[in-house]
Amino acid sequence: MPLDELRTALQAAVEADEPPAGAGPAAVFARADRARTRQRLTMLVGGVAVLGVAVGTAAFALDRSGGAATTAQPPAVATSAPAASAALPAASGAGSPRPEVPADVMLATLRRLLPAGLAASEPDSQPGFAELILTDPAGRGKVQVNVQPNYRRAVPPGRVSGDDPMDKFSCAKRKDPPGTHCVDSTLPDGTLLVLTDGPSEDAGHDRITLRMVDVFRPDGVRIVVGTWNAVGEKTNTATRSEPPLTGQQLEAIATDPTWPV
Repeated sequence: MPLDELRTALQAAVEADEPPAGAGPAAVFARADRARTRQRLTMLVGGVAVLGVAVGTAAFALDRSGGAATTAQPPAVATSAPAASAALPAASGAGSPRPEVPADVMLATLRRLLPAGLAASEPDSQPGFAELILTDPAGRGKVQVNVQPNYRRAVPPGRVSGDDPMDKFSCAKRKDPPGTHCVDSTLPDGTLLVLTDGPSEDAGHDRITLRMVDVFRPDGVRIVVGTWNAVGEKTNTATRSEPPLTGQQLEAIATDPTWPV
């Protein structure tokens, strides 16, 4: 694939990273798939760019020598940091945006918070996301968690249309698939919590159940934990009758105070 096309694909993945304010759970968890695609594209673009530099250097050396290959001198390496580094943001402090939770920490925390009796396999994680396949005597299912350290409370300036980002914490305002059972509540510390249980919102998936807890903490952190009665929720092939985690277990994971945010 030409370098320009790779760059275009990478830019599209970056622009699609943030789900719309009124998006449902599938859009939230789909962000993990987009980030994985973006990571692969970044590596591919970098590899093609390095290859292009190497080819160009060789061609230049060949031309300078009148057809005989010469040993190209390596480019000079700067001995001091570029001036642009002065524009980098300062370390996160009070009032500063929190960084995303690292991939390995996401996975380790999710594993630690799982209830006993479940075998976890096929781990997948990246900053802010973690996924595991869970197995017990009832069969195999999936759990995925998304931690958003700096969830936007207000509609971004300039937004012409779209729902208030806080609407998703009200069952009356959510746009869940028909047949979804929804319960919202406010915990004693002010945390907003929504528990949903019903059909997966992916079109045509009448056999896949999604059970999900969505919480918004007073410190601006949003944690979403979802579990499916399938290994691949987009295939419409159920691998067990019910998701492997109960609503109470999801709530315990999502509201655990040890999430490192």
